[in-house]
Amino acid sequence: MRWPIRNQILVPFALLQAVAIGEISLSASWIAAERAERDSVARLDQVVETLNASQFPIRSAVLKQMKGLSGADFVASGDSDSITASTLPEAVAKEIIRSPFTVTSNSGKLGEFQPVSIADEQWLVGGVQVFRSPEVKRLLVLIPERQRQAIRRDVILPPLLIGGCTMLAMAVLSFVIAAKLGTRLDRMQHHVRKLASMQFNELLPVTGHDELTSLATSINRMAQDLQQAAQQIRMSERTALITQVAGGLAHQLRNSISGARMAVQLHLRRSPDTNHESLQVAIKQLNLTENQIRGLLSLTRDAQLEAVPGYIDDILQIIKDLLEPQFQHSHTQLTIELPVEQEREKLRIADAEQIQAALLNLLQNALEACRPDGKVRVSVTLPDGFIQVVVLDTGPGVADAVRERIFEPFVTGKPEGVGLGLALAARVAEAEGGTLTYERIENQTQFLFRIRQVRSS
Repeated sequence: MRWPIRNQILVPFALLQAVAIGEISLSASWIAAERAERDSVARLDQVVETLNASQFPIRSAVLKQMKGLSGADFVASGDSDSITASTLPEAVAKEIIRSPFTVTSNSGKLGEFQPVSIADEQWLVGGVQVFRSPEVKRLLVLIPERQRQAIRRDVILPPLLIGGCTMLAMAVLSFVIAAKLGTRLDRMQHHVRKLASMQFNELLPVTGHDELTSLATSINRMAQDLQQAAQQIRMSERTALITQVAGGLAHQLRNSISGARMAVQLHLRRSPDTNHESLQVAIKQLNLTENQIRGLLSLTRDAQLEAVPGYIDDILQIIKDLLEPQFQHSHTQLTIELPVEQEREKLRIADAEQIQAALLNLLQNALEACRPDGKVRVSVTLPDGFIQVVVLDTGPGVADAVRERIFEPFVTGKPEGVGLGLALAARVAEAEGGTLTYERIENQTQFLFRIRQVRSS
């Protein structure tokens, strides 16, 4: 049988509180009843003491006045148990006088009340000897049992009612608290079940400042982490699949392009009268494509080739030569700004081929974004220990839908794009101890490619 944890916590405490409140209520009722009886007896003692000490004769009229003050009945008797005054009918008074009970001798106070049954009615009778009156020798005080029970009931009921109401309120409050805790726990259980089925689109509401709030926050954080992990797993699976296809395809394309480039170069050497300008453009386009495929291979292969150092100005010149036909065709202006009067060794980089592939992708993206009749400006600065290449273009910038994920593989805002160029550039920057960032500045798109300088040994 399922026993919810909220019941395991609240039910024992509720039972303990119920027992404690019950004992307190019963004890208070009993003490209140005993105190009420003592107070009633003390008042009767005062009445008897007043009658015993008075100089006026004890008559029925006086006893009736005392009954009105105390609520008890009185019977006064003389010698030979003759009744001299009474608040009861004479027949009842005579039966009471003839009943066996003990009367205190000379204390002047009521003796212990004793039960007496007269005419099917229960009485509590107490008596005292009277010394000052010549006619009255004994004074009896009678309290009906029903009156005594009514007094006890009037005294006992309030504490019991208060205790019962307190127990009821405690039970209702415990139920409300248990229901509230149960609802929150059930919501968390349902949410965790959804997480187990890979549903991460909803988060738990976080309210309050208790342990369940902390647990809900932790579950939400776990859901976000699981969502990121699931995305990374899906991306890894997708990357692994595409790597197998793209790697083999890129390798075949590279071999074919290399063969085409060598065939064109061989044709130039054998046919000196051929139009060299158009063939040189073709060779540059083949070299550009070969460089792009080389970058694709570096992204899709875990094994890296041995790094060959170089200089950033040489790389930018090579890229300019490769892209010059495209810039001219689209009437797009390309400007490259290098540091003025700087030591050449400060422009040294560790892996020329990888950095060339990264910058080539950045410049080609800038060209595609702002053509035709656009402007692309490349500036190189040397902050302390770093080489910083800023690529600015007059294009519209990255689409909002992919702005936060543009450096992830296969994420692109272009309908015909593959989404590998920026991923390659970001990977190269991180491998060289730097970063690649994107920013929109004064209606221009800026990519900041930052890598560490290489000190020559």
